[in-house]
Amino acid sequence: MDDPIMLAAATTLAAWATTELAQEARSAVSGLTEFLRHRFRHEQTAEQTVEVALRHPTASTAQRLAELLEQETLRDPAFDAAFRARFTEVRAIVAADQGDVTNTVSGDVSGSVVQARDVNGGISFGGRSRP
Repeated sequence: MDDPIMLAAATTLAAWATTELAQEARSAVSGLTEFLRHRFRHEQTAEQTVEVALRHPTASTAQRLAELLEQETLRDPAFDAAFRARFTEVRAIVAADQGDVTNTVSGDVSGSVVQARDVNGGISFGGRSRP
């Protein structure tokens, strides 16, 4: 397996599915799990892989789910884009419900970027400081 994002997504999704979350986060995770269940509903082995990972999350069940997701993303670029977009959205909702800060930087970015929660005082990136 070459895609570390799929392993992280599978592990995180399995953990979310068995964790008590705030209503908005629970709803978002439920939507993502239903997306996967719907996707694999006609493939018994794949469907079982999803169900086992969500109901009994372990390192090995998450690994199998990650492998399934990676295979499907390689087979179908539209699924790849849809899954990644949904996972990113759900991750932001869950993080917000847990009091975390979620920053997203995308597109063509040039220059410096800071991702932070609480900043007191200034931020500098080196070079000459302004008087």
